[in-house]
Amino acid sequence: MATRAVPMEVLCLGMGRTGTQSLADALPILGIKPIYHMRDVRKNEHNAAWQALLERKLAGDKITTEDFDAILGNFAGTTDWPALTYAEELMDAYPNAALILTVRSEDAWLTSMNSTLFTMPSSGFFPLFTNYHFGPAEERTNEIKKAGFREHNENVKKWARERGRELLVFEVKEGWEPLCRFLGKSVPEEGFPRSDDWATKGWKKTPASESAGTEKAEAEK
Repeated sequence: MATRAVPMEVLCLGMGRTGTQSLADALPILGIKPIYHMRDVRKNEHNAAWQALLERKLAGDKITTEDFDAILGNFAGTTDWPALTYAEELMDAYPNAALILTVRSEDAWLTSMNSTLFTMPSSGFFPLFTNYHFGPAEERTNEIKKAGFREHNENVKKWARERGRELLVFEVKEGWEPLCRFLGKSVPEEGFPRSDDWATKGWKKTPASESAGTEKAEAEK
């Protein structure tokens, strides 16, 4: 039986490229740690476990708290993919966790995704999740991508509302104040993290064409 080593305190359910890595680095400063982010999948060899949960979700099977604890039992919070794909199930599995939805403008998000996650190979682990939200890569227009982003955000709001759960809709450019107020934490003296492995490690690519407009991102990741 799966066991939980620490309480699940926070579920950050916004899509990748909305400040999820920055938030994953910010929460431990507030004493909420460790936080599960996409970078932790490979570190913990969880690819197969998340893929199995996705197959069950697609089949309509119920995913339980014990199922999530088998992966997340050592973590006090989640951000980013793959966890965000299970937003509704996570709300039910952890009814006492604080809920956060990171957001940004659709055009800024699309520009960022088109130079990062949407450039990844169309086969392998991560595309299973982008296919779930946006359909097959060869069929994705920018409008389809933005529609998937919009649908996810609206669903998270709806699911929280249906469950009578408070939800913080948060842009990381807002910094500590709204986050700390929501979580009941004191504002740290240090600045809010601005983390983006895609930028610092030189992984970003320039799309061949860009039809999302010229709006720049305020906080790339």
